[in-house]
Amino acid sequence: MLHKNENPLTLLLKSYCENYRFIYKANPGNAGDGVIAAATYDFLEGNNFNFSPYDATENYTPERDILLFGGGGNLIEGYYAEGRDFIRDNIHKFAKTIIFPSTINGYEDFFENNKNSLFICCREKISYSKLLKLGYLPNESIILTHDMAFYLNKENYVTSIVAKKKAVSCYRTDSESLTKEHRENNYDISLTWNGDFWDNVHLARNSTRSLISFLQEYKTVNTDRLHIAILGSLLGMEVNFHPNSYYKNEAVYDNSLLNYYPKTYFMKNS
Repeated sequence: MLHKNENPLTLLLKSYCENYRFIYKANPGNAGDGVIAAATYDFLEGNNFNFSPYDATENYTPERDILLFGGGGNLIEGYYAEGRDFIRDNIHKFAKTIIFPSTINGYEDFFENNKNSLFICCREKISYSKLLKLGYLPNESIILTHDMAFYLNKENYVTSIVAKKKAVSCYRTDSESLTKEHRENNYDISLTWNGDFWDNVHLARNSTRSLISFLQEYKTVNTDRLHIAILGSLLGMEVNFHPNSYYKNEAVYDNSLLNYYPKTYFMKNS
């Protein structure tokens, strides 16, 4: 579906890479965030962008350094504060902080007050519209693109496993579950890892391999986990994709899955 040279993020990074160092901080979260990190490493390496992992002991300066903050769903007021807090505490050290493809909801004062220091990549149109209303300018401080997971170098993760099992359920068991329903025989595999782990390149990639190896055994996945739905789509599975507790799933589906993956269905009446 997606090719790295078509990504506006590629053009954005090319405009900075000759004059600045890129410092990458993976966003914290579950194994779905590990998929984001693994795909980001694939993307950066595939485009020959040099980068260094964020190091709290190093001195960064706006004259030399740009922060690349891993994308995802961590910048959601009322659910998560770690991403906002990290950017807030470090923004002054960098010429620019580029937030990789994200869903953003809330924290309006923070985003409005830091327009000159942030460049935000949105992975769906609802967040994009919200930030435009705060004064962000297309192609100057904001772009609309796709979740980083779509840039996973899939060939490096898949195995020879043949799908022989019919269907698996991988529904959320955390605060983003819409129904909070207990389901029998449910495997919330995204919670195999959950924390600030994804600056570890090998862990991010191996965790992603484990998710893919699990999914490859099945022909169908039923899920309200965004990155399980994306992985299932990339693997050519039938995906029955359900809403989470806010607009993220449907918005990313509309922007990046609808019309591209005919075996992925959004179940609006979940």
